[in-house]
Amino acid sequence: MVQANPFCGKANDDASAHLQQFLELCSTFVIKGVSQDAIRLRLFPFSLLGRVKHWFYANKSSVNTWDNCTKAFLAKFFPMGKTNALRGRISSFQQASNETISEAWEQLQEYILECPHHGMDNWLILQSFYNRLTQTTRDHVDATAGGAFFSLTPERATSLVEKMVSNQDWSDDRLQSHQRGTHSIKKADVLATKIDLLLKKFEGSPQYKAQMQTLQALDARMTCEVYGNTGHSSIDCPETLEEDMFINNNGFHPQKGQGWNQPHPFYHGGNGNSNFNPNQPTLRDLVYGQAKINDTI
Repeated sequence: MVQANPFCGKANDDASAHLQQFLELCSTFVIKGVSQDAIRLRLFPFSLLGRVKHWFYANKSSVNTWDNCTKAFLAKFFPMGKTNALRGRISSFQQASNETISEAWEQLQEYILECPHHGMDNWLILQSFYNRLTQTTRDHVDATAGGAFFSLTPERATSLVEKMVSNQDWSDDRLQSHQRGTHSIKKADVLATKIDLLLKKFEGSPQYKAQMQTLQALDARMTCEVYGNTGHSSIDCPETLEEDMFINNNGFHPQKGQGWNQPHPFYHGGNGNSNFNPNQPTLRDLVYGQAKINDTI
């Protein structure tokens, strides 16, 4: 099967696409006690033809591992101009305004897949990806990370983004709910304005004034059930209101069982994995370190 579409090294041959197709074929082979890399390295020359096969055997000592083989193969047969163009796509990737984080991440991974020998560090790709997200998406990413995406290590940052992407409903629901929320706020503002106009119109009517006079007359006859004063009930008693304010200002909290003021655990966000190496540098550390190196050059 690996000989069905051999790579000849012609101008229209795509070395990266050939590797991807070869890896798909090799994934169908399983030999007990033999690693996948060993199988790939053994079968790879059968997928080559002509001068490319001659190149492989001429450099067999330097392509003694699958990783070395793929790097050397792409460096030799993948055009440098195309490599630079794809590197530019990866480093200057930009999320479109109407694009979800899932679509943006998948698009970036396609660029990386087209140029697996890009040579860029993972943290640098993550930094570029985050900086070129829309403001709304960055806010969601920071909130999910527990405050700051750059406080995570590259491994945890990658895991966080992949978990967000794996939930296909995340981005669509967030964007749709944001749009629905914006429309709801506008509708609520219009409704509140209409209510205010109706209240003002009602307060100026003779019926409203008559009702207020009746209520004031009833209040004058009321007696406070707590202190015995007239002119108000115990609910509106100035003395009880002052006591309530004193209790609240001095830290009174309901006893256990009165759930309205029970403490709630603080949500830290992130992927919930606390088992990480504290000595591993975060994205922020790596970015600052690179900036210092650049300053000394």
